[in-house]
Amino acid sequence: MLRAMAALVAARSGFAARRAASSGDVGLAGRAPLVVVASRACAPPCPAARVRAAHRAFSSLPPQRARVACAAHVARARAIPRRHGAGTHARAAASRGGAPRAPRGAAAIAAVRARLGARRFVALAARSGDDSAPVAAAAAGDDDDAAASGSAASGSPHAKPPPPHTAAASSYVPQAPNYAGAGATIPENDAELEPGHCVLIDGMSLVFRSFYGWRNRAGDPLVNAAGDDVSVLYSVAHAILAMLELAPTHLAVCFDAKGKTFRHEMFADYKANRPPTPPEIAEVIPRCVKMVEDMGVPCLSESGVEADDVIGTIARRAVEAGLHVSIVSPDKDFFQLLGPRVRQLRPNGKNYVDARGGSAGARDENGGGDGDGRGDTDGGASDARGDNAQTKKHTEYGFGDPTHRNVTGRGLVPYTEADFRAEYSDLDPAQFVDLLAMVGDSSDNVPGVEGIGPKTAPRLLVEYGDIEGAVANAADIKNKRAREGLGSERGAATALLCRSLVKIRTELNVPTLNPPALELMDIQLSNGRVPPPDGGKWVGEHLERTLELPNAGERWREICYRAKLEAEERKKNRVA
Repeated sequence: MLRAMAALVAARSGFAARRAASSGDVGLAGRAPLVVVASRACAPPCPAARVRAAHRAFSSLPPQRARVACAAHVARARAIPRRHGAGTHARAAASRGGAPRAPRGAAAIAAVRARLGARRFVALAARSGDDSAPVAAAAAGDDDDAAASGSAASGSPHAKPPPPHTAAASSYVPQAPNYAGAGATIPENDAELEPGHCVLIDGMSLVFRSFYGWRNRAGDPLVNAAGDDVSVLYSVAHAILAMLELAPTHLAVCFDAKGKTFRHEMFADYKANRPPTPPEIAEVIPRCVKMVEDMGVPCLSESGVEADDVIGTIARRAVEAGLHVSIVSPDKDFFQLLGPRVRQLRPNGKNYVDARGGSAGARDENGGGDGDGRGDTDGGASDARGDNAQTKKHTEYGFGDPTHRNVTGRGLVPYTEADFRAEYSDLDPAQFVDLLAMVGDSSDNVPGVEGIGPKTAPRLLVEYGDIEGAVANAADIKNKRAREGLGSERGAATALLCRSLVKIRTELNVPTLNPPALELMDIQLSNGRVPPPDGGKWVGEHLERTLELPNAGERWREICYRAKLEAEERKKNRVA
């Protein structure tokens, strides 16, 4: 593109070129592009390699012409970005707070045109036979393009920045400043809304982890006097109690309903690789649901959709009502819902490190091995001395202290939007849907796009924004397998199908999950649920005598007593 004018740039910048300019020898500079054209076919892609090749190619020319031609070739080599194109340089400059830098070749062409005059410049451009866009714009006197390039190179505040890259336009819209999470934005009347903390628990994950945790554990399971296995009930009860000790305003446990979902209609092999649910788990799920409901915690499920969609819908409604949301699940699918007001509590997380330098996962192995969710044997006093910056960040978000013993003691680690961006190349959480669609999800039998792995997918999304952008620019993708995968009709269709499979629905049009059938106050714990009217006496006796879980019964009564004191304190404050 810059074959003809790069010679003029070099002719005005190098020592030999300055001599030619002072003597008015324009013909020498005008003939230099012919040499550049001859050597361009064998020019290596690396700028340094181009310089070495130029010296070899021009060694047979007369000394003066060799210096000018070689300088022209070097100028052209340095004007071309090394690997990533002009878009990368523009984004890097924007991240530093400065204006994006125009390509040096285009800026120099505009400067040469201004120096030589339009008529003389047009003659040289026509002589070289170069019809590139920058040359044509500068020769025709296009003020919007040529003048903008020159002013950008000179650092003018009125410079017109070049586009971030020359790729086809992407349909992805970056995350808005007022984005809150779960596809919702911060409500306009947020200051008038009553703050709160909504905790949504993935019930199926909780039951499965409890079941296999006890099965893989050495020793006998917990059995009551009647000979029934109560191991899963024990773990689920203490997990719910641990969340109640965080004193959330809203709490619900979401389960999958029986039968297939709309995703099976879209893709017949969806989750086809999973073995059937063990009969022991199928038998204990109804018992867990009844126990949780007896504790005053609502259990939600909806036929035809998954628990993930129920959580996504309730999370969006909670955010729109001014609440902060914590999703308790190890499932990475929930990354797409993260935002300033939506976080995830993941078991055995690795992103949190306390003041002692130990991770939450390490404490999970060393302390609290009884499976009751209580964490270290010191009552969590040492955990309360966590990282102050981490504590401040989550406190500002309205989640409370993330170093609370019941969050970190058993490895339930807060995973936030900042953690996601640090792990996935500063992508928006909403882009995780496209990432997962391209990579695939073996646990759900989502195939993904052939040739794209967890390292390639983030790079494509950083460059092109979403699947549509990557497909539109498939021919420009450097990775051969990724280029072939997204460039084919089959690969593009597979990517779009996979995105529909992994996308969590946040706006289910289901009457039982929307008002008036289900109001947010129906999952509000302070709405006569905890403590119940009898102060938690019946549930405590039920846990102790019927289920034979004495530790859970004692812990429940402590929660009810603390909730009663807090309710009385709030009542006094309202009266005052």
